[in-house]
Amino acid sequence: IIQQYKNIEIYSPVDDGLELSPLQNFLNWCNTVGLVLSDKPLSLAGVCERHRGGEVLFTIPRSALLHQGTTQISALLEREKRTLQSSSGWVPLLLTLLYEYTSTQSHWKPYLSLWTDFRKLDHPMFWSKEERDRLLRGTGIPEAVDRDLTNIQREYTDVVLPFITKHPDLWNPQVHTLERYTQLVAFVMAYRSGRRDPEPPMMVPMADMLNHISNHNANLEFTPVGKHPTHHHQQLQHTNT
Repeated sequence: IIQQYKNIEIYSPVDDGLELSPLQNFLNWCNTVGLVLSDKPLSLAGVCERHRGGEVLFTIPRSALLHQGTTQISALLEREKRTLQSSSGWVPLLLTLLYEYTSTQSHWKPYLSLWTDFRKLDHPMFWSKEERDRLLRGTGIPEAVDRDLTNIQREYTDVVLPFITKHPDLWNPQVHTLERYTQLVAFVMAYRSGRRDPEPPMMVPMADMLNHISNHNANLEFTPVGKHPTHHHQQLQHTNT
């Protein structure tokens, strides 16, 4: 059945009437957090109506962004940031995702529930080594994936596992395993947003549905918003936050 929810058309199983689908839950969450979607429909194949240049596709409030500064455990991550340093710089975000993805009370649960199995991302790191070597021979990808997997295992063993073991009230090594950590690394690789190094990556609901390409036709922009009333001749001042 093709179901249309405001601006997204997607094939999904017939709803049994007892429980909302992950997509319906996500769209309800968008309304709750103030994430405003364009009224023009989208489908898996692309846009269904012509978009003019300058049209707003969606508006995302900062409260909907998911990163180490917005998670419920942000104070802990900030306090312990020196112990979370790594070559990737992603450990705080990945700890955030480990916590929020498995927390039943997560503010981002409807967003993260759109991905029931990160292995469906079909990243080469989830292929067997034989498949990578045979199908991607000569591309340099098998060697890059092998390096990534080695670095992920080292990062988890040396940084993440000791940290989550110290905080059993928030993480469980039996649940927050190396396998799950690797899946979340692939998730961040596929969907992260970030301005540029050394800015840490973040997860941006809706923006992560757009594929990256150099010859792009959409920009992700921040809009300056006034915090306080201003008076005649008063200067407007900002900070990059």
